[in-house]
Amino acid sequence: MPAYSPMRSVGATGKQGSAIKLKDQGVEVVRENLADEQSLGEALVGVRSAFLDTHSSTSERPTSRRRRRRPATANLVFLVFSSVTDATPMIGISHIDSEVRIEEGLRESGIEWKVVAPVLFMDNFPKRNGLMRSLALGFFRAVFGSRQLQLVSTGDIGYLAATMLSDPSTYFNRRLNLASDALSTSDIQAIYSRIFNQPVWSTWMPGFVLFLDLDAFRRQKKTRSPRLPVFRPPE
Repeated sequence: MPAYSPMRSVGATGKQGSAIKLKDQGVEVVRENLADEQSLGEALVGVRSAFLDTHSSTSERPTSRRRRRRPATANLVFLVFSSVTDATPMIGISHIDSEVRIEEGLRESGIEWKVVAPVLFMDNFPKRNGLMRSLALGFFRAVFGSRQLQLVSTGDIGYLAATMLSDPSTYFNRRLNLASDALSTSDIQAIYSRIFNQPVWSTWMPGFVLFLDLDAFRRQKKTRSPRLPVFRPPE
């Protein structure tokens, strides 16, 4: 993708946060409903290459079907999709299952594709020292104990996706698992403390806190399955 190629960001309002920064850099910001097939098609009109991902929601299943059909009719020639490491249709976590179906649809769509498959986002831990980070550290410690988790930042994922869009011929029809550091919750806490040169606290939470959150955490605690991609231990 040459430097002069126009860029479009879909799904943002353009009125806050990172969307404003994108507009200031000359990126066209388009607000569309990605859960609606017609809206998604309109957002992709004139787009030749795209980077798409999903989010966990109650409408994930129908949305995944739309996203795997629409690119074939939207003049896309290359699509980079953010999935999840080692995803299989038998994991039983709705968000991951939907991404498996999207990957299957891409292979059937006839367009050139590339899948980046991260493990666990570093961005789950807030950058600012405060209550939210303490809660995040406490939650992960309650669920995973001293277990090491493979982490990758969303910034690194975005950089890699941009690299692929700029040189699609190198990456056609490839799937790349992404991970960086393998850290326990205590490791993460110690790193933050060293960076800020001050104590970083972690709240205490009981182990049953996982039953209050996503089915991914509940299933991981129940099965301890190494096939669960977002929590797979380092080899």
